[in-house]
Amino acid sequence: MFRGQSRDWPLRPSIGRYPKIVQGYQHWRAFHDTVIDEFLRQARPHFAQYPKTDVEAWVEAQHHGVPTRLLDTTTNPLKALFFAACDPKEKTDGVFWAFEYDSWRQDMDSHYREYWDEQLFPFLPPQYTSRLTAQEGAFISCPLPKNKRPMIPLDKVDNEHMRCTKFTIPRSSKARIRRELSILGCQYRLLFPDVDGVARSIVLSEFQE
Repeated sequence: MFRGQSRDWPLRPSIGRYPKIVQGYQHWRAFHDTVIDEFLRQARPHFAQYPKTDVEAWVEAQHHGVPTRLLDTTTNPLKALFFAACDPKEKTDGVFWAFEYDSWRQDMDSHYREYWDEQLFPFLPPQYTSRLTAQEGAFISCPLPKNKRPMIPLDKVDNEHMRCTKFTIPRSSKARIRRELSILGCQYRLLFPDVDGVARSIVLSEFQE
């Protein structure tokens, strides 16, 4: 699996980027559960199909930008490279991560929750959404600490079953990479198959000096 970042942020799931907010909760799990419960409560009228499991709820929340324990990745290296270079306003070097792993899960059945609640592992889910399909999306499921200390970046976690390698994408190369990836079919309107994706593609192609 692969992941692109427009800058070299610590490799944490999105929920882990809020160490100050978690101080108001008992621990990271309580923080995460509260966020997901609130998302499900407020978004219920808008679901075409209500999430059947906790994991489906996490994927749906992540899809709409709610911080969760899942770290976005893709099985396509070109699409990861796109996310490392796609923002022309980002004037710093990007980062490309490659993950090697010995095993992965396609589901997270509640019968095995004790295992996957405690372990860091690759999660290649059913393609719940069109965006997941377009981006060839996958995740790394990150365990939530039973404390309030800052979450350790994934590349600092000792895990013999998963290895990660980081590559730097120079900021001076990003514009050329965007052009070449567009020719190869990696562009917003195809990776985000909705009106917002089309609009973003037009802005990037027609309004960048």
